[in-house]
Amino acid sequence: MELKWIQSFVVAAETGNFREAAEKLFISQPSITVHIQLLEESLQVKLFQREHTKIRLSEEGKFFLKQAKGILQQVEDSKRATLFYANQHRKNITIALSPLLVETNLPHIIYQFLMEQKEYEIKITVVDSEQMDEQLLANQVHIGIGIGRSSQHLIHAEKIMSSPLQLVVPLDSYDDETGEHYDYHLLFEKYPLFTGHLKEATLIEPLLEKQFPFLRTMTIAQTYIVKHFVKDGLGMAFLPKSIIYKEMMEGRFNLIDFDLFELPAIDIFMKYDKENEQLLPLLKKIRDSYMY
Repeated sequence: MELKWIQSFVVAAETGNFREAAEKLFISQPSITVHIQLLEESLQVKLFQREHTKIRLSEEGKFFLKQAKGILQQVEDSKRATLFYANQHRKNITIALSPLLVETNLPHIIYQFLMEQKEYEIKITVVDSEQMDEQLLANQVHIGIGIGRSSQHLIHAEKIMSSPLQLVVPLDSYDDETGEHYDYHLLFEKYPLFTGHLKEATLIEPLLEKQFPFLRTMTIAQTYIVKHFVKDGLGMAFLPKSIIYKEMMEGRFNLIDFDLFELPAIDIFMKYDKENEQLLPLLKKIRDSYMY
């Protein structure tokens, strides 16, 4: 006895017409007929009395209709109970990412984990690094990945990457293929320097002003906008190597081997509650895939 036979029987009994039953179930009328015949053979009783094109329930059919509705209701109740149980046992993790990391390979790593671990549900929110501690302590997020350590002793922070700054300039300023020599003074005269997106990049401005008194700056808070502006030829910027890998591979702008003074590196930390064992598989995935 199959569930679809019982469904066809119940709908046919309620409509009193095989054609209407077929329309309600989005199947053909012959399928309804076959389902009823197979059900009658399985029960070894006649469920309908047929009079030309009309049908009506037999006494056995009336009795079985109550049983059939109970079976269908029990199936639906079982589905809901199973779904509720599954949701109760699903592992929900909210990850806060610094805007700096949105266009790195980190989202892809998290996606891979989600495909491997079906019991997990993950929500990603974009949060400035300075606000992550507050959200972690308030349990608004479970993992925070951004710049800098945590100032709270309840939050564990581990460095997963240190990414040096690179000077990136529009394509038309230097031709890698011809090996044309570039001149710092010409670059800084030609392009404004985007700043304000990273504290580390701002710290080197006094050093640059000593070298280039004519330095012009444009403050932009969002790193991803800085990248787009450089690609559009509107200026140049110091950016972490880790967040410009894709653009480097695609040849979207040039990297200048800046050697006037040592450039700082951006340290990326993963912050979380060490007592939350639910996080361990995801932490390991990020740690193994992302740390270098």
